[in-house]
Amino acid sequence: MNEKIKKITHNPKLLIILGLGGILLIFISSLFSGETKTDSKTYAGNTTYTAEQYTEMLENDIKNIVTSITGDKNPTVVITLESGIRYSYASVDETDTSSSTGSVTDQSSESKKQSYITVKTADGGEQALLVTEIMPEVRGVAIICSGGNAEATAEKIKNAVTAALNITSKRVYISGGTG
Repeated sequence: MNEKIKKITHNPKLLIILGLGGILLIFISSLFSGETKTDSKTYAGNTTYTAEQYTEMLENDIKNIVTSITGDKNPTVVITLESGIRYSYASVDETDTSSSTGSVTDQSSESKKQSYITVKTADGGEQALLVTEIMPEVRGVAIICSGGNAEATAEKIKNAVTAALNITSKRVYISGGTG
């Protein structure tokens, strides 16, 4: 076996062919990966998510937790959010102050101007520079799963969900169902 490996490693043409074959396989797999990023926005190279995508990711995470606890292969999980996703953009604030002195009164005025810092995109356009993306808080979670009526199981699920989402137990409803 070691002799075969030595023959391969001492043949530069074969190494080049194997390397190119590996690169070709990686390229082909990236074409057929099936990953699509629909409805997401890109700001200065950063991918952001819509509120629907964020909710779906959270629901899938909670489904995995519930499945791990109960064994239910298809629990129903619904998550509601307080608001949409909020974005904070880089900006520059300018303040102009002017004053005038009259014979009777002194007057002063102040004007504020805020402008956003923009960056060039790959297609030649401009976008505001995204500083932070603030995900919304979870308003509530409803879970329907087999075994959800059992007090011990419901307590395990509630503890796991409140810890995972950093919410109070009053925001979590669990009920039994058919799985």
